[in-house]
Amino acid sequence: MLGDRFSSGNFILSNDFIVTEQQQIASLLYKYLQGSLTETETFVLETWRMQSEANQRFFEVLQNDEQVSQWIAENHPNRLQDFEERIYAKVLHKISYLRVTPIYKRAWFRVAVAASVFFLAGLIYWTNFPKKQADIIEVTNFKPTNDIEAPKFTKATITLADGKIIAVDDLTAISQSSVQLTKTADGNIVYSGNSEESVYNTLTNPKGSKVIDLKLSDGSHVWLNVGSSISYPVAFSGKERKVTITGEAYFEVVHNESIPFKVSKGGTVITVLGTHFNVNAYEDEAFIKVSLLEGSIKVMKDQQESPVMHAGQQAIVTSDIKIRNNIAMDEVMAWRNGIFKFNKTDIQSMMRQAERWYNIQVAYPKGIPPEIFTGEISRDVNLSEFVKILRYSDVRTNISGNVLTINP
Repeated sequence: MLGDRFSSGNFILSNDFIVTEQQQIASLLYKYLQGSLTETETFVLETWRMQSEANQRFFEVLQNDEQVSQWIAENHPNRLQDFEERIYAKVLHKISYLRVTPIYKRAWFRVAVAASVFFLAGLIYWTNFPKKQADIIEVTNFKPTNDIEAPKFTKATITLADGKIIAVDDLTAISQSSVQLTKTADGNIVYSGNSEESVYNTLTNPKGSKVIDLKLSDGSHVWLNVGSSISYPVAFSGKERKVTITGEAYFEVVHNESIPFKVSKGGTVITVLGTHFNVNAYEDEAFIKVSLLEGSIKVMKDQQESPVMHAGQQAIVTSDIKIRNNIAMDEVMAWRNGIFKFNKTDIQSMMRQAERWYNIQVAYPKGIPPEIFTGEISRDVNLSEFVKILRYSDVRTNISGNVLTINP
């Protein structure tokens, strides 16, 4: 049953790190039995477990010391005694400090299972590298010299038509051309009223700020990600509703067939009647991504126009427009749902998100590591917890001030 050993999961996708991942997963299994896993460690173990049926079987069988012992005897009978001399004393030393948890009914059974986990983990390592000393490698507690918290409040500002800048936290109520600007109890910004004057405001949500919710005068909602801005009229008038953005925003547009809603970024214009869609247009990204969750839209780039897009599609805008189908919208909308979600994501793409969210700079003094990652983690964790994801590969990190240094 255990013949499959550890299946190579895709949390750390580089084949160079399969053995290291085995050792780390063994350590996480041990901590699982102790009941001492952190949030990140729980996520990593669960990600690994769900990668394959083999991993699931391994996870289940490792909780039965009799099956583990039987597998060792059947597969490595000649190495059992030598392995015990090398490693078992170290295992017993570790398990003597086990904290009793309510996972099983009898304490001796918990200890036996924990011993089996480390025993088998060491055997796997020793079997793969018989010329090297078999060491039990635990996931070390990362103790940064400095840490940066996830954003706890908004740092957004509104620039009024006269150039005055108001912090959203300080906003009470303002009247502009018969339009009322207010802030709700939960911090959302609301415009209400009508006006024929062309009066524009700009909402800016800087790096290191919470996502902010804006309700436009027509009732449409906009959620603005960090490092982003949106310029809009305090009241829509004329034959179109037009806003301009930088960065990333998610729109839920009120339907009005006679007055289309347009979002522009540089030479790119998205035209809708009423729909839900996300626009990622950060300057440091290679292209603009327009992802449609509901309804239909058209995307125009200079003189090129896309066909009508439907739910589940995504437009990739560079010098032209390409349409992708069957997009994983949970990944697109992860930022709105309060998580980082990665799917075969390279380290630079991950770190660009971290730079905006934690308002940091990332340095690669020894080059950019080639690893790619799949998984998710809450956006509420501190930076030190976020970078633990990287430490499950051979990537090493250091936080000093607002600079995160990454080394292969």
